[in-house]
Amino acid sequence: MDSGIELRHLRYFVSVAETENFTRAAERLGVSQPSVSQQIRDLEQLLGTPLFMRLGKRVRLTEAGLALARTASQVLKKLEQAREAVRSVASLERAHLEIGVIPALHLALVPPALRRLAQAHPGLSVTVHERPSREIEVEVESGRYDLGLGLLGQPSPNLEFKRLLVQEFSLIVAPGHPLAGKSRLAIRSLADVPLVALPPSYPMRQEVEDLLGTVRLRPRIQHEIETVDGALMALVATGLATLLPPIVLSGRPNLGLIAIPLTGGNRPMEFGTLLPKGALPTPAVAAFLEALSA
Repeated sequence: MDSGIELRHLRYFVSVAETENFTRAAERLGVSQPSVSQQIRDLEQLLGTPLFMRLGKRVRLTEAGLALARTASQVLKKLEQAREAVRSVASLERAHLEIGVIPALHLALVPPALRRLAQAHPGLSVTVHERPSREIEVEVESGRYDLGLGLLGQPSPNLEFKRLLVQEFSLIVAPGHPLAGKSRLAIRSLADVPLVALPPSYPMRQEVEDLLGTVRLRPRIQHEIETVDGALMALVATGLATLLPPIVLSGRPNLGLIAIPLTGGNRPMEFGTLLPKGALPTPAVAAFLEALSA
């Protein structure tokens, strides 16, 4: 593009192209109509070709104008995004994040990330909401959460998932459980094992049923408990078992629970971040993601 072309030329050009009228473009820009006309004449002179066809009070883009219009709006949009990014960086120490995280990942990932974030950006504040994956997807898509950490199932097409880790199910038991000494277990052997489980509304519960369904078993659920912490504590109190990914034991060493790997058709589960599709992460989100992956 000619070095004589300035951003004001593109702003005036895009406004006229969108309104198809010099007067309405001037009103939108908050300037006089002669000023708009002059800027368009200057731009056409710089490019050496007409950009508009005058049709009475209306104007239409020429072929050259159409070619310019295809990129001019994107240039202005990118510029505004860049300006917003700079403003956001400048105000990063006053920024606030709303983050949704599934219970299985909370203690394993969030406290270490918050510790690193506090060291790098002490003024950045975070509110963490522990929710099931489906609720997190809704909140991220609506814009109420800036970021989600969850289980990849079938997320909305409006969301972008980036994998952080892959886990398989383990049978989790207390040391006194009859199976606690096993180094691994076949999924088929779980037919008569009474379980503590999350409610059916949790995607993790559906994953458990699908896992056992691969060997034509149904889970023998004795207790349903709505929280991961509650389910794990129930193992100590009742001597029962549960099926969860072993990452749930991270950050909970005091429970002394054991994760026994499963064989014979285990299902890998992908966990990661959820963001609105196509959106550039804000500096605050980028800072948290960096702390998360460090």
